[in-house]
Amino acid sequence: MPHLDAAAAGGLAPLYVRVLGARFDALPAAVRTLHDLRAPSAWTGRATVERGPHPLARAIAWLSGLPPAGRDVPLRVTFTPADGREHWVRDFGGHIFRSVQVERGGLLCERVGATTFAFALEASPDGLALRLAGLRVLGVPVPAALHPRIRTSESARDGRYHFEAESYLPRIGLLVRYAGWLDRTGAGCSA
Repeated sequence: MPHLDAAAAGGLAPLYVRVLGARFDALPAAVRTLHDLRAPSAWTGRATVERGPHPLARAIAWLSGLPPAGRDVPLRVTFTPADGREHWVRDFGGHIFRSVQVERGGLLCERVGATTFAFALEASPDGLALRLAGLRVLGVPVPAALHPRIRTSESARDGRYHFEAESYLPRIGLLVRYAGWLDRTGAGCSA
């Protein structure tokens, strides 16, 4: 059954299904499974986090609640859909990083603290890429010349969901880079 049938039947389709439309079905199975969010879910895995060395980058990362640097950090992500939004809580080895995602004008908007990022989603059989299309701080648009350079991708390897995200600030350099994998919690048998 195509994913858009939920919206046509009067129900609210999951956020990424709404933003991507028919392109959602082009994604690898593991990426589709993570984003076909119809009820709260939790995923666990591991991640490596790198922070930029510049003092201003470290201060911005701290103010934004970004995770500290670490290798092979345990990661738990909970996804909660509510009122057309998704609440993401990422627990990097005890460090909590929260965001709220919503669709606006065909873009995926993610609010982290006082900052809202607007992303255009690019779907393919290789995975999902997010391209920064706009940025607001305290509701005020930030000129494109001051936007960070952000690269975010999601893919599947050996049936497992993988992610990579990195952000560079103009004139400052690396803000944060993290990469890793996630498996759906409770997907297997438990004793």
